[in-house]
Amino acid sequence: MNTGDVPATVTLQSVNSVTFTQDTDGNIILHCPQNVTEGDESFEVTMTATEMRDGELESEDPSEILDMDSSVQKKGKDVSAVSQAWFTTKEDKDTLVNKGHKWKQGMWSKEEIDLLMSNIERYLKNRGIQDPAEIIFEMSKEERKDFYRSIACGLNRPLFAVYRRVLRMYDNRNHVGKYTDEEINKLKKLREKHGNDWATIGAALGRSASSVKDRCRLMKDTCNTGKWTEEEERRLAEVVHELTGTEVGDVVTQGVSWASVAELVGTRSEKQCRSKWLNYLNWKQSGGTEWTKEDDINLVRRIAELDVEDENFINWDILAGGWSSVRSPQWLRSKWWTIKRQVTNHKELPFPGETKSL
Repeated sequence: MNTGDVPATVTLQSVNSVTFTQDTDGNIILHCPQNVTEGDESFEVTMTATEMRDGELESEDPSEILDMDSSVQKKGKDVSAVSQAWFTTKEDKDTLVNKGHKWKQGMWSKEEIDLLMSNIERYLKNRGIQDPAEIIFEMSKEERKDFYRSIACGLNRPLFAVYRRVLRMYDNRNHVGKYTDEEINKLKKLREKHGNDWATIGAALGRSASSVKDRCRLMKDTCNTGKWTEEEERRLAEVVHELTGTEVGDVVTQGVSWASVAELVGTRSEKQCRSKWLNYLNWKQSGGTEWTKEDDINLVRRIAELDVEDENFINWDILAGGWSSVRSPQWLRSKWWTIKRQVTNHKELPFPGETKSL
């Protein structure tokens, strides 16, 4: 690379031969020279200014990034701009995409969960802590400042995704069970009083914030159940096309605010509206054909031909294109999950093994 291609930088700090610089775009660049790590290759990690989020990382100091388990720094490839970044907005994601970064989304694989658990166990052992809940729910942000970065080592997911996964795993209030009628009534009153303050609502019900938020998405006093009427289907299609600026017959599977759709439809919840549209109505309006056994075989073949190591790397929007029997990318992914369940031990198999077994 020519020196003219490198943006001007200013050195912020050096820690144990590791240098932090900042370029004119505000990007923080960590440069680790040869022989600092156990390997002999140097590496750099670039983090944009938008990755420095409030919350877990208030007033981040460069030395804090190095305050991790030694395993995080063993190889440059383990420290990525994705797994070490707190980004939650579309702008943050677009910034990393534009820099050529990719990461996993959707369902976590068995290998990812095993690695996450191993990272957590190692972190606890190194610090003499018995229960991870002590770190997650009792320690201050300052006390656990290196926790999420350490346990994200080797995972190609952003820190916020790791954070949410860990909360769901260790918050016992996520596993209380089905909501009673009494809880539903209390939840409605709390929602009227506190709006979207899920933490306050959850605390009042003895449930997690994510649990009450998910339950509220399904709840609507005026919701009908059972088969949709022709008038409801007509209204749903009308609202979707109105909000997305599309015409009848257009395929619409992304960029839809289902909360807004449900509000305008008036008789169904956002989950009902989303499911009806993506799994049936949009396909019907656009002249879709019925799914056949041959389509099952073609789906397995097409996925095998993608030659990806993990199904989270599959672009379902592209895969669903030009296929009249596919109702939506989301529907196609669900169809794949149904097919792969035919393999008895599919949860224990690596992804390439699933396609070979089918």
